[in-house]
Amino acid sequence: MTDNDRSGEDIYGDAHKEANEPIFSGIPSFLKLPEVSRDELADEDVDVGILGAPLDTATTIRPGTRYGPRAIRAASTVPSPPYEHFNIETGVDPFDHFSVADTGDATVSPGDTRQSQLNIEDAVAEISEQATPIVLGGDHSISYPDIKGWAEANGYEDIGLIHFDCHADTGDDGLTGFEYDHGAWVKRVYDEGIMAGENYTLIGPRGFWPGPDTYRDMRDAGMKWYTADDVAAMDLSEIVADAVRRATDGTDAVWISFDVDVMEPAYAPGTGEPEPGGLIPREAISMVRECVKELDPEAFGFDVVEVSPAYDASDTNSYNGGITSGLANRLIIEVLGSMALAAQGEESGEPITPKEPLGLPPETETPADD
Repeated sequence: MTDNDRSGEDIYGDAHKEANEPIFSGIPSFLKLPEVSRDELADEDVDVGILGAPLDTATTIRPGTRYGPRAIRAASTVPSPPYEHFNIETGVDPFDHFSVADTGDATVSPGDTRQSQLNIEDAVAEISEQATPIVLGGDHSISYPDIKGWAEANGYEDIGLIHFDCHADTGDDGLTGFEYDHGAWVKRVYDEGIMAGENYTLIGPRGFWPGPDTYRDMRDAGMKWYTADDVAAMDLSEIVADAVRRATDGTDAVWISFDVDVMEPAYAPGTGEPEPGGLIPREAISMVRECVKELDPEAFGFDVVEVSPAYDASDTNSYNGGITSGLANRLIIEVLGSMALAAQGEESGEPITPKEPLGLPPETETPADD
């Protein structure tokens, strides 16, 4: 056998996941996972369904998130997944526990934002009848139809919401008077009556929007937030514990929505509303990972939104994604890993560790002089 004849299994051993083709070939489904139509999820026994929601006509500043799902999928084809799924930090391979499939994109109608949102709602509901939905945005207006479709399909009457974002998105009329734009979706969920303010936590807001009157309304409704300065100053585990406590207090299920503009723009430039002073990747990954570990994976949903690849760094053609779409991809993989731990009732997996304990070895006693 020559080197050119070696298969992925020869190279990767038991960790190989049948991804023999190079990353630049093949159909770029999410993680090069199987593509399953939404009406076939039950027949294929799928546990988690990935959905693209390529809508950006409800954004108010820089457009381009319609290409977000494509860029996130492209980023997901770069190793380690789909070539190796084992997370060296957590010691978890989520695909040992879950069947995950890419269900394609919801239908969007350019020029008809509300119809597009209703189509997204229907697509999420269809997935939610059989599997846990994970949605790739798209601007943040998609979270309202995401949550509405998910809740109605499962009969959830009271949901908790953990929201990572630079902005509160609780404007009664959005940013420009359109009540379904990307700055109003939290208010729409709240007005549906399926989320109490006490079950909502926002992590990472900063800057200048929305104004003080909106934050006073949020306070009066029982909502809570941790600013980006709070994240930098506090123990992350304390923030996570409080957000999970609030989201699960008397609720049927929990949704986590992650807007990439919560990040420091140096780490996530590919978005429509960058704002200096945000989270760094390790903070975001750690908090998402720890939140999901504490939740019921069968009463859960997740979306990642506002990836706009035209503004991203390192790759503006979406062939292999950029650093922002790469972050979004990593967050989804971490979500899957934490769902696997939660399903097993475990706090951690089985990472491979060095023989010698970490840190400097104990000092040896210096022999006394004769």
